[in-house]
Formats: sequence, C-alpha cells, structure tokens
Amino acid sequence: MTESPEPLLTPSLLEANLGRFNALFCEPLSAALQAKTNLHLHILQVQNGDFDLPGLYRELKGNSVAYVLSRLNYQKVLDDPSLMMEVASKVQSQFRKPEKNSGEGGEVILYSLLEGSLGAPKVLSKMELKTSSQHYVHGSDGVHLLRVDDNNYQLIFGESKMYGDAGTTGSSVKRGIKAAFESIGDVHSEGFDFDTWLVQSELLKEQLNETRLEALAAILLPSSGGANGIKKHNAFGIFVGYEIDVTDLKVEEMQLDDIEAELIQRATEALEAEHDLIRSEISNRGLGIYPIHIYAVPFAKRGTGDDASGIEKVRFDLAAQLGNYRVLKK
Repeated sequence: MTESPEPLLTPSLLEANLGRFNALFCEPLSAALQAKTNLHLHILQVQNGDFDLPGLYRELKGNSVAYVLSRLNYQKVLDDPSLMMEVASKVQSQFRKPEKNSGEGGEVILYSLLEGSLGAPKVLSKMELKTSSQHYVHGSDGVHLLRVDDNNYQLIFGESKMYGDAGTTGSSVKRGIKAAFESIGDVHSEGFDFDTWLVQSELLKEQLNETRLEALAAILLPSSGGANGIKKHNAFGIFVGYEIDVTDLKVEEMQLDDIEAELIQRATEALEAEHDLIRSEISNRGLGIYPIHIYAVPFAKRGTGDDASGIEKVRFDLAAQLGNYRVLKK
C-alpha cells in the first residue's frame, strides 16, 4: 500500500490550540447546498443558558499569535520562550482599537475554522503587512490551502462578516450573507491579482525546506509552471457571525436544558431560512465555478430596550481581548 505524501503545509496552529478551539462547539451541522457549496453551522457550547463567549475569547486570543505571525517567526518564539512577552505585545499591537464595526475578531474566527474544521492551513499572514494597527489590510481576510487529494488543491480566499439585526428582527443572517457574497464577488471580478501577489511575496517567510518550497510554489504560483499533474483551483471560505434575538425568553421560568434547546432551534432555523438566498447569490454573481466553504456561528441578543446587546457587543469585546484594550463596563 502506497503511503500518501506528507502535506506541504501543516496547520500554523498547534494541535493543542486546534483541539481546544474545536471543543468550544457542539457537533457541527452541515448541508451541501450545491455540488461545490457546503454550509457548516457551528454552535458554541451553552453554559447557564448562554453561549460560551468567555471560552471563545480565551481561545481566539491564544490563536491570534499564530494568526498574526508567519510560521518562521512563530517557530522562533516556540524555540525561545524568552521572546514570548515581546511577541505577545507585538501581536496585540496589530489589532485595531475596539469600535462599533470592529471586524478583525471575525477574521480570527474564520482562520481558526479553516484550520481547525476544514483542515486548510494558512498560507500567509496579512496582519504582518500592517504598518499601523489602525490601518486596514485590503483584499481577502486570509488565504489558506486545502489539499483535496494528492493531485488537487484549493487556494481558499477568506471573507468574514459579523452583522446584527437592522430594523427587522431576524435580518442579521441575511445581511451577513449578502455582504460576504458582495465582497467575494469583488474578488472574483478583480481576478485575485492582489491576493496572488501577497501569496508570492510572503511565501519565502514560511519555514519550509527547499523541496517543499519548490513544490508549494509550483502549486500556488502560475509563473512556476505547475507541478506534474497537480491542479490548483481558487475557492472561497466565508464566515458569517449572526444574531438571534432571545430578548423575549423568560429564562427565569425555563430549565437550563430548555433554554439550550431553544437557542439551538432558533439558530438552526434562522440559517436554514437563508439556503435559497445563498444559492441565488452564487448564481447571480457568477460564483458557481468556485468551491465555497461557508461557516456560520450564532450569537444571542439579550436584554431589554437600550440595554439589549448582541453581536455588536461581541465584536467590540473580542477586539478588546485581541488587542488587550481595557473596556469600561456600563
């Protein structure tokens, strides 16, 4: 029996980080919407009637080091733990200050899902290209490589969106889906040029031996002539964080198991209601030629009136955690 060759890229996250991140979620619910489009619902574990946000923040903060750093620089830290405090400070400085529209937390979630769930290692770290933490990095939210089999690879361009309801209760997931497909539609229209340049410019930063580097370049870079019989297709990875409104629940009158069941049911139904929207976005934007991997994570909106808080607070708090910013509580 012939053994499969070793992967050209392994996950940038350590196995322990991958395990802890995956353990945050219930068993994923997956649906094949089209031949090349798969939708995966990842619901956080529920503790005391709410999604485990403290656990999510903790693990994403840990994952942010491998997200920001190239493999080469990350390995330097692992080899010399005395650099940890200096590097931790550098990593935190790369994240923008918390604000209403903070989106970098969603990018770290997408990165963690693509590595931890799909098994597609990061190709490059665009965060290192930032000259200031207050500068947005343009292009896709990440680039990953998925090995389909020995002769087929997907270069995955990522896009993350975290939207709350606007005007109409339950509009959150629809808004996120529409915004994500608008963004990847732009990448499709522009021909992937900017992100392909990033792949080429960052490739030599990775800690690979010469043989693996040549093989990887032959897959990723058209100018390298292609590897013997190996095909590379462009693909998309989408993360949609959405809000489920549970402000109407009388949790004081419900058992904990009943609260959990209600959260899961509402999260599942909200996403299932948009299957046709996803199909139409793909068709209308001419994206049916690409494999598309969609990951969705629900967040609960709780409270009453002006004190109600949902996904916007999650975005803000996550940005504060990643950048180690102090956030004053009300």
